[in-house]
Amino acid sequence: MVRSMTGYGRGESAAGEYAAVVELRSVNHRFAEIKMKLPSELTELERELHERIRGKVHRGRLDVSVTLARPAGRPAPWQVDRALVGSYIAAARALREEFNLSGEVTLETVLALPDAIRFREEENGAGQARRGVIVAALEAALAAHEKMRSQEGEILARDIRGRVARIGKLTSRIAKRAPKLLASYAGKLSKRIAELQRKQPAGMQTGADASRLAQEVALMAERADITEELVRLDGYLEQLGSLMSARGEPVGKKLDFVMQEMNREANTINSKATDLGVCQDAIEIKAELEKIREQAQNIE
Repeated sequence: MVRSMTGYGRGESAAGEYAAVVELRSVNHRFAEIKMKLPSELTELERELHERIRGKVHRGRLDVSVTLARPAGRPAPWQVDRALVGSYIAAARALREEFNLSGEVTLETVLALPDAIRFREEENGAGQARRGVIVAALEAALAAHEKMRSQEGEILARDIRGRVARIGKLTSRIAKRAPKLLASYAGKLSKRIAELQRKQPAGMQTGADASRLAQEVALMAERADITEELVRLDGYLEQLGSLMSARGEPVGKKLDFVMQEMNREANTINSKATDLGVCQDAIEIKAELEKIREQAQNIE
């Protein structure tokens, strides 16, 4: 299933005295990058939340916001390290007197002191209840995020399938014209040699005979043969079909690689062909490949 990297999901959960809201927003990115904003009291859950997200999202930059509503009337579980604060204030006053410094120790400076105020672990039952509502809210947000990405991915997939079908028709048209190119070239070469022979004075030889003509045609056949390129293009078209119907795995990077390889084959066909129609078809294939490649940048 093709999924877009861009999406949004919101999940809510409530149990007992706790309620949580989780929001996910994702945009295109080469790799998976998660930026999480959650209350400091939930730091111990950050690793688990990251792992749950990475299990569902493989590419894209995600901004994750977690909000927790505490039980009404219950104070936040914070504790002040009074011994630490006291020693800090005493040290600051001693420095001020010893070095004749100005300034006062304020509430702001105390609050900025590392570990002066620390989160106090709640009793196990309350901690488990809190974790449960947050995980449930995250799973709901991930489900909504997945649904939106899948819907946008299907829109991208329909566009890509249409372009793949167009490339298939162009490739088939080139394949039908390819056998005629050599005969056309041989005819043009024979006509040109005949014209040169007519312009030569009587008794002079051009040196161009049937044997030489055959050699030139053989050389041209070797240089202009596009059979291998057409076979590889057909193979890549089959691979594209498989990628577009793949389930449970990201395909964006593989699509981008296949586009590069197909573009190389189209370039080779364009450089080898002596027929204007074939060149035009090869250029149109390249244009369709570029459009698919642009869409692939949005796919996980």
